[in-house]
Amino acid sequence: MRFCNLKVFRKVIFIILLISVCATKAQRIRGFGNISFYYENEDFKKELMTDLGGGVEFEFHPLFKPEVSVSYSIMGIKDIKEYDYVQNSRKMIQKDVSSLNFTIGPKIYLWYQDFTSDNAACWYYIIPKINMSRITANQSYNFIDDNNSSKSFNEKSKIADWQHSFCFTIGMEYPLSEDGTSSLAISVNATNINLGKTLNRFPHNEVDYSTIGYGIGLTYYFGF
Repeated sequence: MRFCNLKVFRKVIFIILLISVCATKAQRIRGFGNISFYYENEDFKKELMTDLGGGVEFEFHPLFKPEVSVSYSIMGIKDIKEYDYVQNSRKMIQKDVSSLNFTIGPKIYLWYQDFTSDNAACWYYIIPKINMSRITANQSYNFIDDNNSSKSFNEKSKIADWQHSFCFTIGMEYPLSEDGTSSLAISVNATNINLGKTLNRFPHNEVDYSTIGYGIGLTYYFGF
């Protein structure tokens, strides 16, 4: 556990140093906030997972603007209820999971056109990203024996671990100001964050949970 924490600490220090270097070398720096919606399978309470985040964009060239961001998502999971009419007993499993994501990636524009008041251009871009996520899951297992209450019990457990993953974003960015400091972007995202690596380790688990998958996002950029 200590070795794992040391590795994470080193990576955090590396990211901080990288941000510091980017800040001193960048031609322009913008902040941004974003919201993304990812499709989930039927094992989750809602078929859409909402992810909220923000970060900083460093412009080294009009076609090359690396981004560093942090996002957070939380989702509920459908309760599992089972009844044993022969033994006259029942059980219920309740779970929830959250993810804190640290992301870095080079934003590369595929086509660029200067914005003027007479030409409202949109800019197309891709962002291959590396994620480092802290996934935390909770489970409550309730067993009720209607014949013998002394056999009834409630078992709560928690699992938290770090996971590396990749994300790929394709987007269109629409300038909102003449100097390009403010803009709005719409994107399609693909990620392989695997919630099942954490959720499937719970005792009494009967569902094979998988990766998050695909989603859409909306990002607002603003100048400092």
